[in-house]
Amino acid sequence: MSARSFATATILFSSLFVACLGPRVYTDHDASFDFAKLETYFWLDPPLREAPREEGAPPVDPFVHNTLLDKRVRGAVEAALDARGYRKAEGDDADFAIRYEVVSREIVRNSPVYVGGAYGYRHYGAGAVYSNTTSYQEGTLILDVIDPASESIAWRGWSASRTRDGHIDSNLVSRTVDAILEKFPPGAPAPEAEPEAKAE
Repeated sequence: MSARSFATATILFSSLFVACLGPRVYTDHDASFDFAKLETYFWLDPPLREAPREEGAPPVDPFVHNTLLDKRVRGAVEAALDARGYRKAEGDDADFAIRYEVVSREIVRNSPVYVGGAYGYRHYGAGAVYSNTTSYQEGTLILDVIDPASESIAWRGWSASRTRDGHIDSNLVSRTVDAILEKFPPGAPAPEAEPEAKAE
């Protein structure tokens, strides 16, 4: 394998390894808030509806501001909360409100790779440094749990994921939402892993 081919393979392997790590989740919360009392919730923001942009209005990102993504996020959040015992209220008379936001940005990275070469008895040789500039879209999903009484954030969870073309499909949404809500409420024990089936 040539040095340049080795450098390219190293970069691709590194990118694949990072992608396989799964969503990285971060959280923050109000330590004085009583999360044990929470049972019901409602959506703070109404469902997104497609509408023509008014003249002079600031541009919006069509990849993160559309009804398809809105349905995916709401469906995934409701399924995850339901699995954790929370019930969606019909109106706004509930223990907490929830809202989401998706932020997308382009990331450009320059990845230098050093490839060393050696030969002979004393390992003489020269190394080479190759540089590969890559760009990708990074989408960050933010989930906020709002205290209706104080109208303030009680808990926030967020996670950033790579997308090759800016498209955020249902599988990525579900995995990201599940990863975030595994941290809710704060201090909750991690879900137990299912026991492996024994071979008969």
